[in-house]
Amino acid sequence: MTRVRWTIVTFAVLSAGVVAGGAFAADKMKLALGQCGNWDSSPVELGVRIGAYAKYGIEVEALCTQGTGETQQAVIAGSPDIGIGVGTLGALGAFAKGAPIRIVSGSATGNADFWIVKADSPLKSIKDATGANTIAYSSNGSSTHSVVLGFIRELGLQATPIATGGPAAAITL
Repeated sequence: MTRVRWTIVTFAVLSAGVVAGGAFAADKMKLALGQCGNWDSSPVELGVRIGAYAKYGIEVEALCTQGTGETQQAVIAGSPDIGIGVGTLGALGAFAKGAPIRIVSGSATGNADFWIVKADSPLKSIKDATGANTIAYSSNGSSTHSVVLGFIRELGLQATPIATGGPAAAITL
């Protein structure tokens, strides 16, 4: 091999090594977060803010949903890699109906769903809800939807269930 060819081959190999070494991009992870700003989704938001994921070469793309139902639909459609903040009852219900999902991790123990009323409300217990009252849940297929349907069935509630989306939409003080 002539000296010119040797120089060209050496330069090409070194260039390819430099380009390959400098071309590494961050791994991208797409997440669907049920009700951004809630406890279950806070590690993602806080981790992005402080650069915890970037430190390890992970670029996080987060899609905020209105709860379990929307999060599961996004995962089933293949948009995000992982759905976070999915209620246990919603996930088990969807799986039992044949949804192509799998639980890979838990983020909380117990049910973190709360129903609240204004401080001056005559309602003192969920059993006090009557036909004149509404009871909110996030979205159809969500864990809160399952719990509301259970309240109605088991407690004989006459309240009207209504999907409100996230907490901000439900709390209109």
